[in-house]
Amino acid sequence: MDYPSQISRTLPTQSWPADPKFDCRDYLHPRRVTVIMWDQGYLVRHLPGESFADYNQVLDETIERGYNTVRIDPLPNLIHLDHPETIFAWADPQRPFMPWANTKECSGPAGLWLIDFMQKVLQKNLFYTLSTWWFDETNWCGLGGVSPKVDRIPRNHREAAEIWIPFLHRWKKEFGFANLLYVDLHNEVPFFMNGYKQMLKEKLNLDWDQGLPFTAEQSDFLSDDLNSALKMAQREFPELRFTASIHGDERWLSVPLNFDCLDVHFYLDADSRWTSRSRFNEFISQGIYRRDDWFKEFSDRCNKAHRAVMPMLFQRQQQRLAAFSAWADRFGTPLTTSESWASWFYLDHPDLDWQWLLEWAAMSVDGAIRHRMWGWTPHNYAQPHFANWRDVEWHRKLTDKFLHS
Repeated sequence: MDYPSQISRTLPTQSWPADPKFDCRDYLHPRRVTVIMWDQGYLVRHLPGESFADYNQVLDETIERGYNTVRIDPLPNLIHLDHPETIFAWADPQRPFMPWANTKECSGPAGLWLIDFMQKVLQKNLFYTLSTWWFDETNWCGLGGVSPKVDRIPRNHREAAEIWIPFLHRWKKEFGFANLLYVDLHNEVPFFMNGYKQMLKEKLNLDWDQGLPFTAEQSDFLSDDLNSALKMAQREFPELRFTASIHGDERWLSVPLNFDCLDVHFYLDADSRWTSRSRFNEFISQGIYRRDDWFKEFSDRCNKAHRAVMPMLFQRQQQRLAAFSAWADRFGTPLTTSESWASWFYLDHPDLDWQWLLEWAAMSVDGAIRHRMWGWTPHNYAQPHFANWRDVEWHRKLTDKFLHS
């Protein structure tokens, strides 16, 4: 799989300080967003005995922990809300160390599950955001041949909008738009959308992972492709907010985008000082999700790096956050993150120590408040199948602090 990798670059020469005279969050409801990412897991782990088997329970636990918003993938190019009884089947991916999505064979009426889930979300007055990874039968979490066939695989963001628009019309008929905070047309551009990165390379000579500054032609293309899709969606649904989530790659700061909300994902793989020490990029290229023989060394390296250079790494990550906060102010869009901060790959395992990751997550709250974020999450793992989910006090301490800021 072509794993998303963040790029380590310096700030642009020009920066734009935030203007404290106006804060759009004071006019938004909710005024602060504590968001957790449930990707496709809430559907494919809904079988008896699985972590999302009981929607009432997990949503009540969400509220108990102080989260007011869930981020989900409604699979817009697969599920038809007009025919929710359709049975979909996912084969066993044979990936025992997959933190999200499914780790075993599953099948069922995913549309009915989605309706049941959303009815309970609204009954409990939770907020939500819609996003999608554009997974398809050739690429389900980077693996082909395990997923049902989708209706259409978008090649660009205009085509993505063409899929979203009829889906959202049906969504409005089924659920209305109350409590829908924003729609993310594409999770982590340019990743996950089948063939998009390859197209950028072939058409524009943009090899994303080299981290070179965008040329004017490349910036113009990204702006036109995304903004045209946003315009289509915004014209069709003036009552909704739209975005496309991105990594904290500072090359985006040179691209004018008409986002209604800026959802940026900040991770430590954007800093080579961490990847060198942790060997993260090396380890994940060799049997990620299938092997655990590297877990102990990875965990040890993370702890050593945390002890040695945590203040430096954290300061750089906060500077990156400051740059995107200023960008959000300049373009008039509230700043959120729905997955962020430490390592994007971790799970419960005897060889993986969570302490350093949880310390990093706890530190992120002050920065989110200082840089005027509208939405914040502590880490990638606020799902009921992770052991940290059971530590209600830990979550509540952080969410209370952010919500009351």
